[in-house]
Amino acid sequence: MEIEINNIALYSIVDVETTGGKFNEEGITEIAIYKFDGNKIIDQFISLINPEIPIQPFVQQLTGINNKMLINAPKFFQVARRILEITENTVLVAHNSSFDYRMLRIEFKRLGFDFSIPQLCTVRMSKKLIPNMKSYKLGNLVKSLGIPISNRHRASGDALATTELFKLLLIKDQNKEIVNELIKNNDSKFKNKFLNIIEDLKNITGVYYIYNKDGIIIYIGKSKNIKNRMNQHLTGLTKKSLNIQLEINSVSCESCGNELIALLKESEEIKIHKPKFNKVLKKEILKFGLELCKDSKSLHFLRVSHYVESYNYIEIFSSLKKANNRLSFINTKYNIDGQKSLKNNININNFIKDTSYPYPNMIIIDKGRSSDEKSVILIKNSKYIGFGYFSLNYQITNLSILESLINQVKENNSYDRLIINYLKKHKVEKIINTEMIK
Repeated sequence: MEIEINNIALYSIVDVETTGGKFNEEGITEIAIYKFDGNKIIDQFISLINPEIPIQPFVQQLTGINNKMLINAPKFFQVARRILEITENTVLVAHNSSFDYRMLRIEFKRLGFDFSIPQLCTVRMSKKLIPNMKSYKLGNLVKSLGIPISNRHRASGDALATTELFKLLLIKDQNKEIVNELIKNNDSKFKNKFLNIIEDLKNITGVYYIYNKDGIIIYIGKSKNIKNRMNQHLTGLTKKSLNIQLEINSVSCESCGNELIALLKESEEIKIHKPKFNKVLKKEILKFGLELCKDSKSLHFLRVSHYVESYNYIEIFSSLKKANNRLSFINTKYNIDGQKSLKNNININNFIKDTSYPYPNMIIIDKGRSSDEKSVILIKNSKYIGFGYFSLNYQITNLSILESLINQVKENNSYDRLIINYLKKHKVEKIINTEMIK
């Protein structure tokens, strides 16, 4: 859908700055609109706006706009008519347009007005017309294309940069095939998509999966409050948040009962699905290990050696440099010198204690997914086996039954490090030494 007056396509190139905060509760702090006929700017409107709610501290740092600056600025209802005039019979263009368009709709809805115009996203347009760029974030993209940008993260500066970017994209899209395709795809379902996603979620502790329109998982996360976490994703201004906002189509979640199992489940699922917006570490080739040794006098010492699969190392590394750096850190932190002595034995034992499970064979009991359920994590021979849930006490006093409740995972040292570090900082309901279970 292309808007034309006297055969000239008209666009409103928009950028808004906001207070931040909970999804659909934010307010606009600054707006810039450049009315563009495809060749030049023919009208403009730029103004600070008093949102009548505080600006989040991280947003103040990002934009440089603070609450004091907005005391005497007009409120949105005072500039609403001007915004309607300049955007009338135009296509709204913005970098990540779903955000700017949503904010305008929120503000007009508060005034009892349904603001509805076609929208066009220059991020989506850029990906189609300028593929394989390292980044499609506005600052990085225009820099790569040689487009000057000033007053970054201020409405006028970002809107002007978007205008210059849009000019370039229109030149590349001479027949306006991409423009018309993307405008046409902005149907009414998209307008309330974020709100519907949030409303369908619950305040639970667990793992959530974000899908694109093709049903592919693009991000996996964990949270103690999934609904609030999704609010952050859909209102955030980070690169990750903006990418998610652009591609999100639906969300599913799975209750885990407590944060530790959510952490383990998240780590496992990321390894399996490798979502595009999760940082998935490249598989490391384990070449070196940190081992605990003792001499004939039972004096302990630590050393780095070449990795042998059958050996039980304290930690393993992909390079000699990483291994030596880690050993140096441990020696300094625990006051371990190069001598074999009783003093060093004590210091090394302190290190081993800090980086080990309380018992080599144990179960961790914590909250379950409901009030009549508990979670269980099984550790055997100082290795994480898996987790499960139980409702009857006899299930955890019988090891064969217990193991049948466990969803086992492939061995991976990262799980053990995750659990040990979590237990240092957080309390769980109970830890049981399974060697005491008859």
